[in-house]
Amino acid sequence: MIRAVLDTNTIVSGVGWGGPPGAVLDAALAGHFEIVSSPALLDELRRVLNYPKLQAVIGDAGRLIELLALAAIVVTPTETVELARDPDDDRLIEAALAARADVIVTGDQDLLTLGRVDQIRILTPREFLSTLQRDV
Repeated sequence: MIRAVLDTNTIVSGVGWGGPPGAVLDAALAGHFEIVSSPALLDELRRVLNYPKLQAVIGDAGRLIELLALAAIVVTPTETVELARDPDDDRLIEAALAARADVIVTGDQDLLTLGRVDQIRILTPREFLSTLQRDV
């Protein structure tokens, strides 16, 4: 089964606005792939969801974090990388490496320009959905 690390922007967009990121979350809930996360990524999501602008759209951030932590494979990375321009993006790569994930799903252009790290592909939500459809 495909293992995917979902960037915070993918999760927030999916919950708040739907579209391809929402379809990615629906596919995860349907069991089409495994979500991978880490304590650092869950902390980042908690921080972002507490922005007042997002609280009005998404609501109970604590419950969403709790559900994600239950649904995800939560890994504790042991290796540190410095590959991305933004250190927060490195946390995604570290989680993906620790879990031997297949893909990172993001809308972040800095990450997308990397294209891949080792055997881990970096895809937009739309590209990831296409991949899932081919594998079904």
